[in-house]
Amino acid sequence: MRQEDKDKFPPMPAPLRNERQATMRFLRRSDVSLLGDFYEAMPPTAPRFYWPHPLTRENGEKWALEEADSPFCVTLVLETPEGEIAGYAWYRWRGEEAQGSTYGICIRKDYQGCSAGRVLTERLLHIAETVGPPIMRLTCQHANVRAVQLYQKMGFKITKEGMVEARREYPAEPQYWMERRCH
Repeated sequence: MRQEDKDKFPPMPAPLRNERQATMRFLRRSDVSLLGDFYEAMPPTAPRFYWPHPLTRENGEKWALEEADSPFCVTLVLETPEGEIAGYAWYRWRGEEAQGSTYGICIRKDYQGCSAGRVLTERLLHIAETVGPPIMRLTCQHANVRAVQLYQKMGFKITKEGMVEARREYPAEPQYWMERRCH
């Protein structure tokens, strides 16, 4: 995301349930270590539903370096009062003329169930009204019921059903392809 676009969306408090406090802000290149810590702390089951790449420190650090200043990626982090990353959400696309973007989100276990996913998604959708392609797409396994419900509440529609391939220790399973018009 270009700096002039980032300037339009300053950091803001994230209104979470259970009296949790956090701030939503854009990923910075200086978050290399923090995103590495975040990936490293993910439970072994996390890759079942979030698997754009292995959740290793190396990949977290690589994402922070490559995507923080990309003109074709918007990445928000949910920062705790202690300065840790409790979750992040992103959408990215391929070039100026792209008609669609791909969305992803990953929330630390201790921040699940307190609306972290909802507030990050709402903020990204607000940004997507002016930055990026007109359509946002995602995939979500049927078994990830809470995520499917969240995406539908956020206006995503199921466009197709199919199977996600078996990967690592996870068998093939049914998934939805979903999309939402942003602007």
